[in-house]
Amino acid sequence: MLTSVAVVVVAAVAATAIAASGTKAAPEAGTPDQNKPGPVLLVPGYGGGQGALDELAARIRQATGRGTEVLTLAGDGTGDLVEQAAVLADAVERAYAQGAPSVDVVGYSAGGVVARLWVSREGGGHQARRVVTLGAPMHGTGLA
Repeated sequence: MLTSVAVVVVAAVAATAIAASGTKAAPEAGTPDQNKPGPVLLVPGYGGGQGALDELAARIRQATGRGTEVLTLAGDGTGDLVEQAAVLADAVERAYAQGAPSVDVVGYSAGGVVARLWVSREGGGHQARRVVTLGAPMHGTGLA
């Protein structure tokens, strides 16, 4: 009985803190608002760096009026793909905390693999409105 009361009190305090802070948590599983497009997060490929997708980001902004962000990945995307998926997860959480109704993720080349890892390891499939990969080597490459 005492444990149940403690759980209720902790839940009430947490709910009050979230409401008072004005932060918006990521949507519950499977609930991104499909009718309200939010920002587009672009994930560059191996060695591409942030500048590699600047033109695409500009065209998306121009065509849709939506916010775009090209993620900055350590080593211009040459690092650990799982760590890069965590960077993407952080960017998605920031977007929702800033009031985004949804997010779309576009991964180019190895950035598409990062997006896939985010979906499979970080629950991204329940957080993104859309995930698009462009030229992603999902089965690896003979040149690596």
